[in-house]
Parts: sequence; structure tokens; C-alpha cells
Amino acid sequence: METLHVEINEIKNIRKGKIEIPLEKGVYAIVGINGCGKTTVLQALAQIISRHHLGALKATDYNSNSSVIFKLGDKIDVWKKDGNMWKADTYPNTMRFNGSYEGSLFYGTRFNDSKAVDQLVEDGALDVNEIVEADDYIKEKMSYIIHGDNQHYRNLKRVRNREIARKFNLMNTPYFYELNGQLISQYRMSSGECLLVSLLHFVYNSLVRKSLPPNKTILLLIDEIEVALHPTAIKRLLELLNQLVEESEHLVVILTTHAPEVIRFISPNNLFKLENIDGELSVINPCYPSYAIREVFDQDGFDFLLLVEDRLAKIIVEKVLRKYSMYNSKLIYVCPVGGWEMVLSLHKELLRANLLGIGRVVVSILDGDIQAQARNKSTDLKKLFLPIESVEKFLYRVLLDKPDQKIKKKINDKYFQINSIDKLISNYRNKFSKKQPEKPNKELYNILLDDLKSRGISEQSFVNNLAEDIFEHVNFEPFAKKLAEILE
Repeated sequence: METLHVEINEIKNIRKGKIEIPLEKGVYAIVGINGCGKTTVLQALAQIISRHHLGALKATDYNSNSSVIFKLGDKIDVWKKDGNMWKADTYPNTMRFNGSYEGSLFYGTRFNDSKAVDQLVEDGALDVNEIVEADDYIKEKMSYIIHGDNQHYRNLKRVRNREIARKFNLMNTPYFYELNGQLISQYRMSSGECLLVSLLHFVYNSLVRKSLPPNKTILLLIDEIEVALHPTAIKRLLELLNQLVEESEHLVVILTTHAPEVIRFISPNNLFKLENIDGELSVINPCYPSYAIREVFDQDGFDFLLLVEDRLAKIIVEKVLRKYSMYNSKLIYVCPVGGWEMVLSLHKELLRANLLGIGRVVVSILDGDIQAQARNKSTDLKKLFLPIESVEKFLYRVLLDKPDQKIKKKINDKYFQINSIDKLISNYRNKFSKKQPEKPNKELYNILLDDLKSRGISEQSFVNNLAEDIFEHVNFEPFAKKLAEILE
């Protein structure tokens, strides 16, 4: 899996920030509170789609030290302001991706088009032969996403072709809605309608009709869709985007949002939470929805809340609760949050703000490999440690670092019948023969996941089954005893 490294320096409220964008097909979300830098990150990322996006920044948004740096493999592009333009040190050989950037606000060519199109309509300058029916795909998808039917935008029109658009000095293909014989340009529609029609135009022409090479990465960037669309429309749009990703080879969709309905839809591995402290940008990934939106559950819904790091921990803790009959006469919820520091941070916040009400018990259950680091942290919080580490570290240990032949054979025979564990480990060693990766356990895990996904096995299915295997080979008795004491 390729990773695009993006570094932003001295732009808007980001003094310094780095984010790693996986170029593997999927729907990803950059989340965080208002003003943390989500739109700035996406606007910077859009520069590798079209070189005009950084040009939309105002003079007060940057200074002489401002830069955006992209790194992909051995290639590095450094963008800086040079006179009236943003230029890269590698121009004209800068990296470029096919794709589209969509937002609810107009700027650049779209802002210029909006003024020009409205003037053309007002002057009656568009000939009737220069306007045609919009494609049925766009009419029907737009109708369904916004209104839940297939006919609402049956009178949607567009300029016939790009040549006509260029004749009027338009950079984009404008759409119109016919109402009582009058044309209303997309720029006079609601912000949601305008965003969606531009997005669907790109989707239909580039993905459905396959005008872009399907074997190359396509970036689709959408900025804060909740500003333009209501929650039901957002849900339908996300379903469409997910379907497009499933049907494509290399479509990468990146959203920015702070809307709970979007955050809950995205896989934790695909959530990137931005935190901006005095201009220093940090990124949390993976990030679980409960941590991202600070909403856990209705305070009347449970007696005990057990905060864990990831899905594997959640599955294992729930198995312990069932096996040792700890659910009896209690309502217990196990909630994955993210890394151990995120778990303790959320635990503190829930208690400090009394978000769960009186009488609810919160327990942090952390992976066993960080006991030395976490035992003396937040000593006032109830916390336990599992007898195993995270799924990535567990697999790295038993398969490669300190091989456990019994577990290794079981995992190999059960999940990797085509490409054996030994072959995949060999692939890992060849890939990193010259330099050890920063996170070897994660790199090995990604190689295993890629093999599973190539055979239609999802990560969730793998983790669910792996938990059963772990339970058979690890002694959970001491952990279960300590947990039972807390739940009494």
C-alpha cells in the first residue's frame, strides 16, 4: 500500500503539521472540531489534483516561510509562494493525481464560473440548442440522495459539451434546473444541490463512464458535506460513495467532517482525527467514533462502561464477560476507543464532566504490552490490563519475533491456505531488507490483511475469528478474576 506524506507549514492556523494519507481504495474521513485545520489539509491535498487550489489562499493565510510538502516513495515536491503563484521546486515534473475537489463554498474557477453563468442566463445568451437534458444517472442519483425519489430533478439540464462551455470562458460544465420555462443555474440552487450536481458530474463521467484510467489512483475530496446536506442525504451519499469504492480498483474518497452521522459510518482505521494545539497539528489514527465525537451512549443505557483500545480487545472482553457469567443482573457496554492514551483521556473526560451521570462505573482495559508505561499514569482511574497485546503486536510476536509454532500453524492452516505465513513473512523481509520500518508490527499486519482482502476476507471477520484462537491459547483466568471484583 502506497502512502502519501503531506507536510503543511505556516498556513492559516497550522504552524506545523504532518499527515499520512493511504492511497488504498476506501472512504476516509479527516475529523476534528471547527478551526482545527481540516479544510486547510484538504485544500493542500487538492493541490496534487489541480495546481490552482493553493492559489485560493488569501495573503493573510500564509507568510514567506509557508510551504506544502508532498512525499510519495522517493519523490518529494515542495510548494512555496513565488510572486503571484504557488510553485513547486520540481515543476513541471510535479506529482499529479486524477480526481476532484468538492466543497460547499465557491472559490477560484468555480467562483468565476458562478458569476459568468448567472450573467449568461440573465442576458439570454445561451441558445436553446446549447442546453440539453442532464444524464439520467445524475438526475436519478441527485433525486434519491436529496429527496428519496428518482424524479425530483427530472428537469435538470446542462450545457451540451465542453466546447460550448469554453466558448463562454467557463472552466466547468454548468447545470441548470428548468422551472416554469426559466433556467436556474446550479449556482442559484442550494449549496447542497450545487455541491451534489458537481460531484455526480465527476462520478458519472470519470467513474461510471470510465473516462479516467481505472488502474491509476483517483482522489475524490469532499469538504464538510454536513454544511450542505441534511443527515438523511448524507447517509445516502455515503452509501453511494461506498458502492463506488467497492466497484472501483483505485478510488480514494477523503471527507472532512465533524458530523456524528458521518463519523459513525467510517471504519476506525479510516478515521484521522486532527488535534491542533497552538498551531502544532497532530493526527490520531486509527480513531474510534466514540473518541472522535465524545458521545458514548445514553447514560441510562448501562451500569458499567468498559473502555478498550480496539475491536480485538472488545471481542475478547465480551467473551470473558460471557464465559464467567458477569452479565448477570448488570448492563455492561464495551467500547473501543483507540490507543491507550486515548482510552485514559476519554475516561478522565467522562468523569470530569460527569457525562454518564451518578452511579455509573467506567473501567479502562488496556493492552498488556503497555503496563510499564500506563500503570503509573492516571492512578485515580480504574484500569486493568489484558494478558495480550494489540492484534498487530500479537501477530508480529507469535509469527515473527518470537514464533509460537503451535499458534502459527493454526493461523496458517485456518486463514492462509494459498499464500502461507512463511511466504508472507518472506515478502515482509524482502520489502524491508534495507531499512527496518518504524512500526514493523503494523507493516506485517498490513501484508497479512492485503492477502486476506484479495480473497474476500474482511479485517473484521479475521479479527472476530482470531479472538477465538487467542482465547484457546492464552490464560484469561487472572484477568477475569480482577474484572469480576470491579463489577461486583
